[in-house]
Amino acid sequence: MPTTSGGSSSTDWSNPAAEAASADGSVSPPAFRHQTGCFARVAVRRSAQASLGDLSHACYRRLSVVDRSDKCVVRCAPRYVSVTGTDRSSLQTNQEEPPVMKSRWLRVLALLLGLSMIAAACGDDDDTASEGEGEETEETTEGTEGEGEGEAAAGGTVVFANEQEPDGWNINTASSNLLALGQLTEIVFPAAFRTTPDFEVVMDENLLVSAEQTSEEPQTIEYVIQEDAVWSDGTPITADDFIFMYEMMNGSNGEIDVASTAGYDRVESVEGSEDGKTVTVTFAEPFSEWQSMFTNILPAHIIPELGDGDAVTGWNDGLDGANAPEFSGGPFMFEDYRPEQSVTMVPNPEWWGEAPNLDEIVIRFDVDNAGLPAALENGEIDMAYPQPQLDLVDQIDGLSDVDSQVSFGLSFEHIDFNLQNSHLAKPEVRMAIAHALDEEDVVARTVGQFSEEASVLQNRIWLSNQPQYEAHGDEYIGANVEEAQGLLEEAGYDCSSSPCTHPEDGELTLRITTTGGNQLRENTQLVIQNQLAEVGIGITIDNVEGGAAFERFFPESNAIADQDYDIALFAWVGTPFPSSNKALYTNEDPTLVGSNNTGYQNPAIVDIFDEALVETDPDAAADLYNQADTILWEDMPTVPLYQKPTFLAYRNTIQNVEDNASTAGPLWNAYEWSVEG
Repeated sequence: MPTTSGGSSSTDWSNPAAEAASADGSVSPPAFRHQTGCFARVAVRRSAQASLGDLSHACYRRLSVVDRSDKCVVRCAPRYVSVTGTDRSSLQTNQEEPPVMKSRWLRVLALLLGLSMIAAACGDDDDTASEGEGEETEETTEGTEGEGEGEAAAGGTVVFANEQEPDGWNINTASSNLLALGQLTEIVFPAAFRTTPDFEVVMDENLLVSAEQTSEEPQTIEYVIQEDAVWSDGTPITADDFIFMYEMMNGSNGEIDVASTAGYDRVESVEGSEDGKTVTVTFAEPFSEWQSMFTNILPAHIIPELGDGDAVTGWNDGLDGANAPEFSGGPFMFEDYRPEQSVTMVPNPEWWGEAPNLDEIVIRFDVDNAGLPAALENGEIDMAYPQPQLDLVDQIDGLSDVDSQVSFGLSFEHIDFNLQNSHLAKPEVRMAIAHALDEEDVVARTVGQFSEEASVLQNRIWLSNQPQYEAHGDEYIGANVEEAQGLLEEAGYDCSSSPCTHPEDGELTLRITTTGGNQLRENTQLVIQNQLAEVGIGITIDNVEGGAAFERFFPESNAIADQDYDIALFAWVGTPFPSSNKALYTNEDPTLVGSNNTGYQNPAIVDIFDEALVETDPDAAADLYNQADTILWEDMPTVPLYQKPTFLAYRNTIQNVEDNASTAGPLWNAYEWSVEG
């Protein structure tokens, strides 16, 4: 589930730079992945069966069918529908449909796959339905305006306010692995698989003809690249690029800065054939999450040139600072980067897929969150994706020509305990805090004011809108002062006065630290402070402005001894691959932080994650991950609070906008955007 942007069970998160700050105070995984190019869903309701002809009436445009194991995916531009069954002549539809409201407040609930944890540290907040053709179809539009059957308008500019400016452009490195950057490169760098707004991982058909496992022993994956897939200089995208990514990311060369080695470190070989358009990856060890690999692919013929012929230098330093990439393998490419101001994204002239409608997207880095309502109102910007704050949302909701969407995605808020603290090293104290907290009250006073869908989260591996989710924290719902004080007394505390005291460790007073200036988090702190006072636990609020708070949790030295916090409050941002959670709760060297800022260690957790990583049965793997979460509730190194909402505001003249609350972000389908007038 989380990211500083994430890691997987085999990820090396020993480099604290992997926890790079993202603008909303959340932390995300080192790999950003997955999306599709469709923005609406066609649901066939009145009949359990639907022919391709029926579906084509609902799509209006070109229709294609792609087999994926036991599911066929029917796509059309710009809509798609996912249906089950492999009989192309008669496809049984998926009857489930997420709740959608045609209003300025769209609540898009994420479904399907699991999230994985990654850390991308973040700064402060300054950090419908209409009748289709044919009786058997109903068209549901999510987050779109002015949609019709005609072709989208060509041309125009969209100005997008980005909360954070990248300090480097190679998203595959730990030093530049920022959520904000990944949401830009989503439409620039090629990827084998992408994540849809409902968290389904799908093959990117623009890049690949197919991607399938051809052997179990040894595990072998074959990718077939589209013949017309080329880089922006006209050079074909081939197996050379896949081989290059493997060489840079397998972890065998300690000189290479890499955010995650997950999967690559299990590969025995990567080979090309068929003029480089077929790639065969053979694993030395099984890797169930192979679809997470080969994202943000970089060109093998260009990166070494950025290092004067040295591939490692080009990889590490060639895209640093102001060196925005001048190449692309996606629908857009970067142009005219102006540090501390903006970067422009223009259509890639060599793009072989559906051509973007817009002339350009200008990404602004110089509009702070406080100025967003005025900037939207006066036309200075057209779109923004800030972390929601109550006053900000209210102001934007009052603008007559601006629409907005609230979604729940891959990010969740939590508190972490520093187990080096003499009080928090005691399991009874950690469990007492969990019993003293009234998480429902926390939700009601914070994210519950944005959406009635907000709820208490009771799992660290799966989120509540995923089918694998199991609620394991029922006994901690609601404040239980008596139980909390009983646990403190068992641990030797005298709670006859407040704060409680311990004969050896003194007063039970703890600091809670978060990204200062973030109103939601500061409100959460006050609620927690008042609730814990009821059981005799003193809480001091000790914030650091913006992303600097993460230096307290993940010090530059990466040494546990250099941490400076008792309780941390922030968010993890995840991907659909849960194995990356392992990095949050384990560390081979207990003196180092990595992504495991609590210092928690339990060999049973390591064993479960390792077993799940090679488990090819998704249901069995989900059960294993739920077992891991059960153990985490017993040991309580962290307390999950709630899923965080995303907030997307945009001028209502922009068509085909839909948030993708995974790490892909709102630009995932920017090639479909168009501007009225």
